[in-house]
Amino acid sequence: MTANTTSGETPATASKPPPISNRIYLICAMMIVIGVSAIAYFIYNVWHDDLIRVALEWTPTPERPERPSVVLAFLEQFGMIVPGLFFYLGGFFIVIGFQLRDANIRTAHWAKVALLWLTIGLGILILLTVYNAIHTANLRGESVVVGNLLQQIIPYFAGLLIAGGVWYWMHVNVEREFRGEDLLIARETRLAWNLLIPTLVIFVLVAARPLEQTFIRSLTDKRFAGEAIPQFVGLENYSKLLSIRFDRVPCRIDEETDGCSIRPNGTVRWESIDRDLLTDGYRTVWNIPLPLSDNRSLAVSSRDRDFLRSINTTLIFTVVSVSLELLIGLGMALVVNSHFRGRGMMRAVMLIPWAIPTVVSARLWELMLKDTSAGIVNKVLMDLQLIAAPRAWLSEPSLQLPTAIIVDVWKTAPFMALLLLAGLQTIPKDLHEAASVDGAGPVRRFFSITLPLLRPAIVIALVFRTLDALRVFDLFNVLFGRQQLTMATYNFETLVSRQLDGYASAISVIIFILISIFAFMYVRMLSVEDEQR
Repeated sequence: MTANTTSGETPATASKPPPISNRIYLICAMMIVIGVSAIAYFIYNVWHDDLIRVALEWTPTPERPERPSVVLAFLEQFGMIVPGLFFYLGGFFIVIGFQLRDANIRTAHWAKVALLWLTIGLGILILLTVYNAIHTANLRGESVVVGNLLQQIIPYFAGLLIAGGVWYWMHVNVEREFRGEDLLIARETRLAWNLLIPTLVIFVLVAARPLEQTFIRSLTDKRFAGEAIPQFVGLENYSKLLSIRFDRVPCRIDEETDGCSIRPNGTVRWESIDRDLLTDGYRTVWNIPLPLSDNRSLAVSSRDRDFLRSINTTLIFTVVSVSLELLIGLGMALVVNSHFRGRGMMRAVMLIPWAIPTVVSARLWELMLKDTSAGIVNKVLMDLQLIAAPRAWLSEPSLQLPTAIIVDVWKTAPFMALLLLAGLQTIPKDLHEAASVDGAGPVRRFFSITLPLLRPAIVIALVFRTLDALRVFDLFNVLFGRQQLTMATYNFETLVSRQLDGYASAISVIIFILISIFAFMYVRMLSVEDEQR
């Protein structure tokens, strides 16, 4: 038996893999250098950051008598996400560099992914550098110094050429220079990451990093637009915001009647809470009469009663407005889903209130709700003899929240109707026809067929409207200013008017947690509906 080999070749030498070229070792070294350079670049920027240098080289002055925290200066400038990304990506390049020594084709494809996005990132960095230089020069009324601009972008441009060139070489020669088999699942994984990376970058820039910075500032006493390094206060901001007490207090005794003193508006006068609590900053927000006691009430007190009132206002507004919008929107959807002439025109017309910007619609309602007979609402109600005199809809405290609910329902009920109409369109007509043949009336068909099949659309509509109502800002800010505060408007007032950036950040975190709780509840509802289907 003879072996099919050429002269001078043995079976052992024929099966020996080809040697790894020096070009691959050069790419390995380049990947390791990129990873080390990324980590070194971040450390260099941290060490030379102005805010961190101020903290490290601090000397006591009348303006800055206390030593600033280096840790807070670092977290304020860089946070935890950015350092984590730099070290992770640097480590990723280093690991890929060492693994490329085996000339494995799957590792080579991952190196290609890393080099491709590094090339794209450097290109974006060059464009941002040029834009910032031009924008800064325009703000200062100066011309762009081309030499300085080239000095800034040349290192990035050189890195772009090197990374792009190596990527192109690997793209052309990957099958010839590297060994192994590239499995289908590996290719699909790389494709998924290539599609996911832009989303992750946008998420970090517009969501994760701002949220992290807000949480860090909530633990400090930072002033809005202040340049000084803030001091760490821990959970003090949260303690003040969430400090709530419940105390039983008696009513004030009227000396003439020996009973509870009554105000002119018919409410009972209650005693104040203990003086020590008042000294500690507690103020009574509400007095709730106890049902088993004629002369005692439950005093709800807080160190920040405006915030507690804003939570109460927001929750009442959300529950009432969303409930009314659901009922009215469902009625509108059922009407426009039926067959009649002009149905298309009706669908277009009903969306006009929702299409108007909130600020514009709030201004329109502000004109209609004037507290004189010149206001359309007062004029119509007086003509119908429903009221005897003009009402101050926007300045009377008892009417402000109902007014805001009416305006919001008028504007957003069409949006709710649009979402529910989409759900109605998916219900098969055969079910209604079969139920009608069996003798079921319209009411029975609605509760037995329409409503159960419409539940997923109802849940989705509730998700959108509830989360939107919890962060309502523009409507209350236009109509009432500081007279009636929601959580969002109180946060704005705390940040802009009182300049308390750290305290306002704590409010933002609490709002985020409340909205997350509602979102989680709705997601659970959606999962229940999915299981039922």
